[in-house]
Amino acid sequence: MANRTRWIIELDIEEDSEERSTYAVARLRRDGAVLEATGTAHRHPRDLDLARVGDDLAAARALVELASALQTDAGQVLEKFGANPPPQP
Repeated sequence: MANRTRWIIELDIEEDSEERSTYAVARLRRDGAVLEATGTAHRHPRDLDLARVGDDLAAARALVELASALQTDAGQVLEKFGANPPPQP
C-alpha cells in the first residue's frame, strides 16, 4: 500500500499601494516545524495598476524560495545520515 502525505502551504500576500510593492510569505508546517519563505514584487511607475500581477510574482518568488528551503532541508538530512545530498538548482 502506498503512503500518502498531505502538506498544506499557507500563502499570505500583502500589497502596499504607496510603495507600489507586493510582499508574500509562504509557510509549510510539518513535523512540528515551520519552513517559511518570502517573495516581493515592485511595480514600475509606468506599469499598469494590475494587483493580480504583483500577487502572482510575489507568490511565485516565495514558493521558489520555499522549494529551495525544502531541498536544502533534504540535503541536510541526507548529510546527517552520510548520504549524498541532492544537487542544488
